Amino acid sequence: MQKILGFGVIALGVFLEVLWLGVCFGTVVIGIVLLIFAPRILFFPFNFFLVIGLAMIGTSGMKGGASFRYQSYSNAGHQAPPNFAQPQSSMSKYYEVLESNPTDSMEVIKKNYRRLIKEYHYDSIASKNLPEDMLKFAKKKTQDLNEAYEAIKKARG
Repeated sequence: MQKILGFGVIALGVFLEVLWLGVCFGTVVIGIVLLIFAPRILFFPFNFFLVIGLAMIGTSGMKGGASFRYQSYSNAGHQAPPNFAQPQSSMSKYYEVLESNPTDSMEVIKKNYRRLIKEYHYDSIASKNLPEDMLKFAKKKTQDLNEAYEAIKKARG
């Protein structure tokens, strides 16, 4: 019953959003001014009722709901987000390509390299009759993986 009410609240939000946009754009000047200077005001009814409706529906019965987390491209787990203000060093890019950390042992890096090569190697992609774009991507990814692995091996001695 709670899920039905939640969907009802979301539907009410959609209805009120349509009415609100009709009012705002009924007078073109007000609609344009709001769109330029305060777009959040235009979509407030929908966002407001969407949040309330989703809270009423809950995520307990949905697979992966509340426990969903964004995955990073490394195995770091609790690694700080990259700082995009400063360029990354080439070695850190190599570790990122191999989904590893500078603190990982060479065995872990080798395991990641083998797993990724197996997944992205050109021959394994070509045997699946995938489009040409995917084959180009696989070739580039394989080259990147090989370059990263060789650079890390060389840096570690």
